[in-house]
Amino acid sequence: MGHNRLTLEQFEAVCGMVAAQLRIKESDRWGETILKLKFVSFSSAFPEVSTQQLLWAAEQWIQQTAGKDFLRYPTWRELLAPLYRCEAGLVNRTWGFREDLPNHLVPTQNQLALLPKQPRSLLGAPDPVNSGAYQLIGAAAEGQKLLPSSEPERSTAKRLTVEEFQDYLRQREVSR
Repeated sequence: MGHNRLTLEQFEAVCGMVAAQLRIKESDRWGETILKLKFVSFSSAFPEVSTQQLLWAAEQWIQQTAGKDFLRYPTWRELLAPLYRCEAGLVNRTWGFREDLPNHLVPTQNQLALLPKQPRSLLGAPDPVNSGAYQLIGAAAEGQKLLPSSEPERSTAKRLTVEEFQDYLRQREVSR
C-alpha cells in the first residue's frame, strides 16, 4: 500500500487540529512563516512519516488528551508516540515503527529505508561515573548485548585465606 508524501497543506491541517484541541486562539496560532519552518523541522526529523500516519498519530494524541486540564503543544516525539516504538514515553526512531499498527499505516520499504540503521538509546548512562560500563562494544554492534567483565581488577593487596580468617576470628573471641 502506498503512502502519500506529507505536504505543507496537510501538515498545516494537522497542526490546526492540535491547536483546536489545545484551544489556542486563532490570533495566537502559528503564522505562515513559522508554519513553514515547523514543517521543515518536522520533515527533517521524520522524513518517513506519511500524511495518513501523521493524521492518525495526531488523532490518537488528541483522543488521549481529551479531558485533561493543562496541555501544551506536544513535541514531535510526543505527538508521534502512537506510531513508533518509544523509550521513556518518547519516540525512538532507531527502534522503528510499532508492530501493531493498523494495516493502512504499516510503513513501506521506502519509509523503513529512511530510518536510522543502528538502534541506540535516547537516554544517557544511568551512572555517569561508570558510563563506560553501559557502552556496547565488539559483537554488540551486531546486536549482541555485552556486559562489562565481572572479574574484579586484581589488586596488589594480599587476600586472606580461609585459615587466616578463621585465625583472626579465634583471636577476636579470645580477646573478649
